[in-house]
Formats: sequence, C-alpha cells, structure tokens
Amino acid sequence: MTSLVILLVALAEERRALQGCLLDRRGGVLDDLPLVQGRLADRDVLLLQGGIGRDRAHTSVLAASRRFRLQAVWSLGFAGGLADRLRPGDLIYPAGLLDDAAPDALPLPLAPHHATVTAALRDASLSVDTGLLLTVDAPLGTPEAKRAAHLRTGAVAVDMETAGAAAAAQELGIPWTALKAIVDAAGSPLPPVLTRCTTPQGGLDRAGLLAASLGGRPAWRALIRMGWASRRAGRNLRRGLETAFGAWAALTPPEVSSTMQARGGLREAR
Repeated sequence: MTSLVILLVALAEERRALQGCLLDRRGGVLDDLPLVQGRLADRDVLLLQGGIGRDRAHTSVLAASRRFRLQAVWSLGFAGGLADRLRPGDLIYPAGLLDDAAPDALPLPLAPHHATVTAALRDASLSVDTGLLLTVDAPLGTPEAKRAAHLRTGAVAVDMETAGAAAAAQELGIPWTALKAIVDAAGSPLPPVLTRCTTPQGGLDRAGLLAASLGGRPAWRALIRMGWASRRAGRNLRRGLETAFGAWAALTPPEVSSTMQARGGLREAR
C-alpha cells in the first residue's frame, strides 16, 4: 500500500474547506486530533487538524508518524499578508521558510518540483506568490507589526505552524512543503476578538464567540469581514491544493510498503 501524505491544518475551518476534495473520505480521531482519511490525486492522504502553533504542528506530525508510514508533509491553511501586494484569497506557495525563533538561520528550502507546481497553479489562473513564509509564535495583529516583520525578514506572509511541521518532517527524513491562503492583508488589523473565538486545538470556542458578540457593532463588523475573507481563502486554498497536489503527485512516485497499515491509536469520529 502507498504511504500517506499528511495534509496538516491548524483550524477546523481549514479542515472543512479542504475535506470536500478528498475521495473515499472517512473521519476519525488520532490522539484527540480530528482527521479525515481519503484519496487525492490517486494518493492516500491524511487531513489532520493539529491545532494552533508550531509546537502542536510538530507534535501532531510525529503522532501521525507513529501510526502510519509517511511520505511527505504539506502544511496548509490560512496566513496573514506582510507584503502590500497580497490580498485576501491570494495563495502563497513559498520558495523558502523563515522561523522567527531562529532569526539568524538561513531560509529553509521547500520540497523539489517547486517551479513545476508554481507553473501549474498559475496555469489554473490562481493568484500565487512564491515569496518567503515566516512562522511566528504569536499573531501579528496590526499593520505596523506586519510591515515591521516584512522589513526585518523580507517574508511576504506569516503563519504560526509551518516551522513546526517542517521540523518534524526533517526529523523523520521526509520532504515537506507549504501552501497557504491570505485572510488578512498587510494593511488590515487582525481583530482581537478572533483569539476569543478559537480554541488552541483549532475549534470554535462558543463561550468566546458569545463574549466577542457583546462587543457591539465594531466586533460584529470585524467578525463578518474576517468570515468573508476566510470563505474566499478557503475556496482558493481548496482549488490550489487540488492543482498543486496533482502536479506534485505526477512527479513524485508513491512509496510502497507491506506494513503500510494504521498501527493503532485511531478511532472513528463520533
């Protein structure tokens, strides 16, 4: 049986945006992490919701490696724009990754076939940028913080998970890559109420949402704006994944192992 490719996301919203492109999908749980198993471009994939932050991304990939034989890791989801040219819905397929926890390190290169996959995305009329992606420990909530990060690092977009996923992939000796969709542009503030509405595991915090709703009209406007941007980003991320993964799979032979079964620890979603 072919090895699994991990499609790692942080948020339930990102998982829901992508699971529709999987064939033969079935839900489950891995160490309390929501997942969807299925097929994409004739490959076995595991769409895993690892939660927010580099540590959760790192831990979730290693947890999957104890249950499955893994071929590659794809870090997927939403990102913030650092360069003024990016708009909500634009895709980031970065040529390299910067980790804010290691500011003196050289950018980590991504998987092979980057140029071919980028060409496939552009041939599909998707707006894609190949600038550097920056992983940080805390959200960059203001335009000033985003532009300062851009000037300091040269990165065009920011997330909180890819460095953790990349570190896990390197420990396992497998390739990794990232595909992100912009939800908040460089000139747009990230509404503080969003942090109240999401759990560290990437799910909806209903109590936090209720508390945020008490903030009145400004809070609701911010949530509506981000909801619109998230839906657009989710649609483009799904199109981008279908295109990019298909191009990558055509150039990457599947690994075969007679022991390629789940090794326990999986249970059906309830």
